[in-house]
Amino acid sequence: MIRKTFLLAAALPAVCNAGAVPVAIDVGHFLARPGATSAYGVPEFEYNQSLAAVIGARLAAADVPVRLIGYQGEMDDLRARAPQAEAAGAMFFLSIHHDSVKAEYQQPWIWNGREQLYSTHASGFSLFVSRLNPRLAESLACASGIGAALRAAGLKPTAHHAETAPGVGGRPWADEANGVYFYDNLVVLKTSTVPAVLFEAGVIVHPDEARELATAGRRDLAAAAVESGLRACGVITP
Repeated sequence: MIRKTFLLAAALPAVCNAGAVPVAIDVGHFLARPGATSAYGVPEFEYNQSLAAVIGARLAAADVPVRLIGYQGEMDDLRARAPQAEAAGAMFFLSIHHDSVKAEYQQPWIWNGREQLYSTHASGFSLFVSRLNPRLAESLACASGIGAALRAAGLKPTAHHAETAPGVGGRPWADEANGVYFYDNLVVLKTSTVPAVLFEAGVIVHPDEARELATAGRRDLAAAAVESGLRACGVITP
């Protein structure tokens, strides 16, 4: 059963080791504008917050110092996020999100007595990098590493961001096999001066995927893939 709210893991506000904070985990959106809404009426921010906490805990257990950005939902200035991470000494910036689809692919249904919107048009993960980020090659290497780890765990990337419509082009692929797109004007990516990736963990407007994304097992799988990908691209060293 989908709960209206999630039991949130404790924040990891500072460090696991003394000194620099090498990995920043950005919780996408904020309380006043919580992003997409799942097929069950759950705001995207709650999904993002829960997954960010699990990823942070996974990295902390591997002795990787972590800083959570925007965890309390207070950061309404997107341009402040990357500078905050870098002021904490971050070597890598990962922004956590959950996906939706265009309004024309959504349709109403009733869940727990209330009308919600759902779609089965798309499901799966995606990752984004910006060509305006000065560390593009490293960003892409890490995005590809995370995508490869997700695929190895049995998950599939979504291709719906590459779809075209009359007068509108799709997002260009950066690494189609591993679900990585270019999205140059994403604020948190283009304002970062360290390697930066935005991770859409799945499509929450899809009823089946929304349920799965709310489980501890799926969040643990995503966290393990992030760790594996960051080891593959050299952000995390043995």
